[in-house]
Amino acid sequence: MMKANRTNIAGIETLTVLGEDPSVAVIMLHGYGANMNDLFPLWELWHEEKFNWYFPNGVLPLPMGYYEGRSWFSIDMEKLEKAMREGTHRDMKGSVPPELDTTLQMLEHFVSEVSKKHKTVILGGFSQGAMCTSHLAMKESLKLDGIVLLSGALLAEDKFPKAARALPFYQSHGTQDPILSIDGARDLEKKLHSMNFTGKLHEFRGGHEIPASVIHEVKIFLKQFV
Repeated sequence: MMKANRTNIAGIETLTVLGEDPSVAVIMLHGYGANMNDLFPLWELWHEEKFNWYFPNGVLPLPMGYYEGRSWFSIDMEKLEKAMREGTHRDMKGSVPPELDTTLQMLEHFVSEVSKKHKTVILGGFSQGAMCTSHLAMKESLKLDGIVLLSGALLAEDKFPKAARALPFYQSHGTQDPILSIDGARDLEKKLHSMNFTGKLHEFRGGHEIPASVIHEVKIFLKQFV
């Protein structure tokens, strides 16, 4: 029987669920204000016999009152609240969070460590986690076989390289997302296609969330790596 363990990988606290067959690793990065427990329940919905699961904790602590949230980089809350009040969205593709480089470096070490134990590595995330995933997918040094981008957006476009090895991707986004615009998701899809990544954006009627339809589609996407 598979059970959860807390461990530390490359300096990042992580929840893992490891099986007897080390073939496939699936790494999932949570969104802003959540923590490693947030996406953890999804492993049971997506699990296949050869899968091993990694849910790292965001590297920046974020006090949320009754629990400790985490993030991968800071956000300008004033700008976000103003945009939500006005029914507009922030321009993420021109935004470069101050912690982005450091966080990506830490996650690069993390993925490298996980890769030493598994033949196939899938990296994914929600919101901030998806944006970090998109940048990590561009790093030729990392052994990645596919990516999952849930409610993310094109972030810090100037930091993307001119070319990268192509990977299959699954991407989803709500057309009524008040946090990250559907346009930002479409921009990310275009960017990935321009680099010959294979996949498409699955739009759903909803907000900043992971609906049942997306959970089902991700399961199908992951199954190809068994």
